[in-house]
Amino acid sequence: MSINNKTFEVTEKHKRLVICLLKGVTQKNDIINIVWYEQGGMVSDNNYHQLIHKFRNLLADNNLPKAMLRTIPRHGAMLDLSLLPEQEIAPGEITAIELQARKPFSLSTLGNSFMESISQIAKSLYR
Repeated sequence: MSINNKTFEVTEKHKRLVICLLKGVTQKNDIINIVWYEQGGMVSDNNYHQLIHKFRNLLADNNLPKAMLRTIPRHGAMLDLSLLPEQEIAPGEITAIELQARKPFSLSTLGNSFMESISQIAKSLYR
């Protein structure tokens, strides 16, 4: 996975978690059913909490804010992408982020490297 030009290894379950959150799936039971689909969602809450904990640590290990993965009490979790550190951009350089700034929020505002990573993750899930 690559975020803001930082590449790091993630497990298959972490990939599934990120895809869920990016697609707006935030309820804990829905996340469990998707991430552990091969087990029919028959996993304990402890597995879910451990996955969240390990992903936060993975973010921190790669100098990204742990708070990017927010817990929604009695509901589930969500990604707070506004906490992503901004990439340094040379003065006068026109970027996809600037071009998207006037449009409603979309994932393309995160930058090409992040979107390419998400595409690769999604492709790897469907192989």
